[in-house]
Amino acid sequence: MTPEALLLDFDGTLVDWRSGLVAGIRAAATEFARLHGFDADEVAARTLAFEAEVFEAHLDAWTLGGMDAFALHGAVWRRAHAEYGVDDHAAPAFAEAHWQAELAGMRRYDDVTPLLAAARSAGIRTAIITNGPGAVQRGKLEAVGLADAFDAVLISAEVGSAKPDVRIFELALAELGVAPERAWHIGDTLAFDIAGARAAGVEGVWINRDGVSRDAAEALPHREIATLAELVPLLARAA
Repeated sequence: MTPEALLLDFDGTLVDWRSGLVAGIRAAATEFARLHGFDADEVAARTLAFEAEVFEAHLDAWTLGGMDAFALHGAVWRRAHAEYGVDDHAAPAFAEAHWQAELAGMRRYDDVTPLLAAARSAGIRTAIITNGPGAVQRGKLEAVGLADAFDAVLISAEVGSAKPDVRIFELALAELGVAPERAWHIGDTLAFDIAGARAAGVEGVWINRDGVSRDAAEALPHREIATLAELVPLLARAA
């Protein structure tokens, strides 16, 4: 079945968030190291090693609007100051440097434009479904030139529902005017994207760019792809 709508995850599916994160941490680490007399590469590596732990500790606040990028990165750089035993009064400045460099370093994958073009040609409606603060996610969409590329944009902090909760999927479908069984959701996480899509009655397409193995206990996608390019011929059938 060719879908009437594509629901698309953002980070990791349409944009390489990891390259942006690394750029942001490296930029702030360079200044941190210069100020305190440490090695910049070592600071960057050490900070990257615990960044996911800090993010996980603030996940609920991040997804539902209780924390923005400045606050999250501030928590990362307060942790860095604690790790190195230095006063953290300058943490806000490092958080700002981190965020600006992260935004500048983010890029969309090369297969995004052809997919969106194929969807438009086939008359298939599109929506972003993404977890995070509204200003942050919209800033990232703007930075990679995708702010006006979709028929709808659903951001968890703005709608009060975060993947894998079915409500954010239902809101997207209602805005597009498409029934669940006529939509596909494309995302890179099994726990958030595929589990949420299945619960909402939407076909879940797992984009597995890194070729990782799926654990038997994880949500089972209806379809697995390595690149978005694999979907273009399927969408072209509806044109």
